[in-house]
Amino acid sequence: MPEQVAPTRGIFRDSVIALGISGIAPILAGFFFMISPASVLALISATLVLEYGAVFIGNALGMDNAFILLTVSLVAAGIIFFQLSLFDFVGNSTPRVAGFFERIHGKYGSSRYIKKYGIYALIPGMLVAGFYVCPAVAWLLGWDRRIAFILMAGTFCAASVFLLPVSEGLIQWITSLAG
Repeated sequence: MPEQVAPTRGIFRDSVIALGISGIAPILAGFFFMISPASVLALISATLVLEYGAVFIGNALGMDNAFILLTVSLVAAGIIFFQLSLFDFVGNSTPRVAGFFERIHGKYGSSRYIKKYGIYALIPGMLVAGFYVCPAVAWLLGWDRRIAFILMAGTFCAASVFLLPVSEGLIQWITSLAG
């Protein structure tokens, strides 16, 4: 029984950290940018559902680009961090999942190319599959958590930076059609 107490504390700690990163930090940043908590929660919710598409919602709500980028990046980082921690917890506390992980790692972990270059597949993977799929792939294949986190969060931020001017232009075009 004492073996399960420590992992449970770890997942609780990581859940609190993830909530702080993806929930509390954007609300505090909203106070700094003088944005209402309701609008901040709308952007957080949009990020959870639409991932990169939340940039369009933030621009439609008239938020500052720096705040939009900060908020969607924090939410993505919190979700990625939480998923990696959750997979570690489940993989270490459940023998069945640990056995599955060992089979997957044994099958693909022996490949020299996947071991060396496979982690870089997270870059296009984040663009296609997003932050709900890529942490699971990184965990299953046993890639370094830190590098995987940096690649996934960095790709999400870069894609969001690219979409900011696109969303501004689209919002301006739509409003010009209306009036």
